[in-house]
Amino acid sequence: MFQSDNKQNSLGTILAPEINIKGDINVSGNIIVYGTVHGNIISTGTVNTAKGSTIDGNIKAQSNFISGEVNGDVDVDKKVVLGPSCKLIGNIKASIITMEEGANFDGMCNMLQAKEPQVEKINTSSQ
Repeated sequence: MFQSDNKQNSLGTILAPEINIKGDINVSGNIIVYGTVHGNIISTGTVNTAKGSTIDGNIKAQSNFISGEVNGDVDVDKKVVLGPSCKLIGNIKASIITMEEGANFDGMCNMLQAKEPQVEKINTSSQ
């Protein structure tokens, strides 16, 4: 909806409350969902689901902030935040999981270890 040549811009795709999509969504960057999606969402950025939104499908992204209803699995590389109005029925796979008071979650959590940079060992023994 809003486009910018500035790659640092955090504003991405916005799905309004009156939007009802039947099918998968693939987006480069961030997406904010106020409406309803019957399908999977795959994003290279952050997926935000607003209070009152509904996702019937899986979410795969870098980060995910859930304030609406999600019926599906969440697979993120970084952080998942379950907000106070969140209703998640599905499994979570993430490095960081935050659940705020009032969040409703029915599923399993799999916390991934954050990838640590590889350090090359230097041989200090003399031969």
